[in-house]
Parts: sequence; C-alpha cells; structure tokens
Amino acid sequence: MLIGIPRENQISFSLDLVRRKEIAIINVRRQNRCTQKAIDLIVQGKVNLDYMITHTFGFDQTAEAFDLVAGYQGGVAKALIQVG
Repeated sequence: MLIGIPRENQISFSLDLVRRKEIAIINVRRQNRCTQKAIDLIVQGKVNLDYMITHTFGFDQTAEAFDLVAGYQGGVAKALIQVG
C-alpha cells in the first residue's frame, strides 16, 4: 500500500516479482482530516484496537521498539510505546 504523496514522481517495481507473488498495489492519497475522527471513535469505545497491539514498550525502550518493528521480529504486528 502506498500512503500519501511520494517524494519522487516515479517508483519502479519488478513486474515479474509482483505477478509471481500476486502482490496487489493500492494507493491511498492521504488521511486529510480523518485522524481526529479515528481518535474520537477510539475514545468513544466504538473501535477496539487492543487485539492489534502485540508488544508494549516503555518510553525508555523506544529504540528497542523501533528495532523490533523495523526487523519484523518476534511476531510483531503493532508495538505500543507508553509515554508517561
């Protein structure tokens, strides 16, 4: 999924790899004015995101959290960094 507006005007893909792996490429323009709506739904309890959080880190473990997510390690889906 391509989200937002890329810095470059062109992005190249190996069409052979895309075809063999049956990769679907979806472009999402941006999230203009929908962030607050999403936050409101979560605060109102209308959306439960707990099942998505697979790892929780303290603020002092931020670097560890980013390393885990960047390396797709430990079965991570979403890592939460608790501030405060």
